[in-house]
Amino acid sequence: MLREGLFPFSLAYEGATGIRNLMFDWGLRKSRTVEAKVVSIGNLTVGGTGKTPMTLALIDMLKKRKVSVGVVSRGYKRGQKGVLHVDTSPRAALSFGDEPTLIKNVNPDIPVVVGECRVAAAQALLADQEVDVILCDDAFQHRSLHRDLNILLMDVTESINNYRVLPVGRARESMGPAMARADFVIMTKANLVSQDDFDFFKSWLEPQCKSPLLRADYELKGFHSLNGETKSEIQEPVLLISGIAKPQAFEKTLEGKVQILKHKSFPDHHRYTDLDVEILLDEASQMRARWVLTTAKDAMKLGPFPRLKERLWIADLGLQFSGDTKELNEALDRLARPRRK
Repeated sequence: MLREGLFPFSLAYEGATGIRNLMFDWGLRKSRTVEAKVVSIGNLTVGGTGKTPMTLALIDMLKKRKVSVGVVSRGYKRGQKGVLHVDTSPRAALSFGDEPTLIKNVNPDIPVVVGECRVAAAQALLADQEVDVILCDDAFQHRSLHRDLNILLMDVTESINNYRVLPVGRARESMGPAMARADFVIMTKANLVSQDDFDFFKSWLEPQCKSPLLRADYELKGFHSLNGETKSEIQEPVLLISGIAKPQAFEKTLEGKVQILKHKSFPDHHRYTDLDVEILLDEASQMRARWVLTTAKDAMKLGPFPRLKERLWIADLGLQFSGDTKELNEALDRLARPRRK
């Protein structure tokens, strides 16, 4: 009932975003091109759809095609403002944001730049290093930067009521304009719901979707420690820690694979403190949890704490496409070709 009372505000928000989209559609506002092809990875609802895992997956797919790649991102909740080149220093996540720092740590050979303005970030990246393709993380609504491929992620675990426009729902814009701009729509976390729920979501989405519709599952690939040790499984009980938008999705991915004594969740992009770590280790000892297990994103901020060095393990999660990906592969093949002059 409370949400329905916000309906006038949703109409106003939808009108404002609609006018902005029309200004780009009609050429009243221009998208800037840069000297590289651009792929936008974004979502319709706020937070937690799997943009970073998708970005990492696309980096791998493009690298296999011998395509040089760079990444630009806003760097949400970072400590330093402006356009910055991300590095892999121990406390980089505090300066650049946890997600760009994770991307850089997984791919230290590629340039990653953060900036509020995606055009300025892309230009700064190219001024420092030429690349064939720039992946623009969380940029579906940021139309000032021209893109050659628009990928829209749809979280299957999200209630369809939440796809209504803010503040009644969680959508940043209405479905129609978003679907019209998307070159590919990818249903993420598809394996975290029942088959009936997935079929219902897909049947709701298909009539609105004008582009190829793909499915991507969350996949547990293994575990690694801060010391570089790897494991295919963890048999001892763990205290699970996360500071992400959808902690329940993280826990569900681990169900039946890890003995979780407790899941302690913090707000998305949480900045951990010495007190947080002290409390976590005390709780782990009291419940006799052998390890503290967390996400790769959280590890970017938990890693610098010396007391966690021997206790912290990271769950390696990724996206696994299922079904026919022929059209997506063809689109990536086109990105690998030189742009016509």
